[in-house]
Amino acid sequence: MSGWGVIPSIRVADLGAALDFYVGRLGFAAEGDAQQANVSIVRDDARLMLETAADFYGDAYNAAIRERLGSVAPHALYMEADDLEELYRSLREADASIVDPLADRPWGQTEFTVEDPFGNWLTFWKKRAPASSSS
Repeated sequence: MSGWGVIPSIRVADLGAALDFYVGRLGFAAEGDAQQANVSIVRDDARLMLETAADFYGDAYNAAIRERLGSVAPHALYMEADDLEELYRSLREADASIVDPLADRPWGQTEFTVEDPFGNWLTFWKKRAPASSSS
């Protein structure tokens, strides 16, 4: 692997509920043993860690993780999705919490934002095809 690899870690209160959402609704696949307190999940090129507030780290860090669980943040993880429209439709049909509906953006993408059961925002996007010019 060259360069830096970044794998966001999402801390959750309930790993089973997180897997239901990320694997069951969003189409991620769990890698490794999903029975542990953390698990890597992948969807195409996107990779995330789901982790409960277990005692993996030093006491102060473990306490800080527990304190932050469930807190609201303005951040969203951006993930490219070739199946954007299909994913959006399936999430709407499943009554997922859509924070921002599917829409074209001025920067040339179509995207939407969904909230997971723990308040984390995930923005899925796809580059728009260039508008055809008529002569």
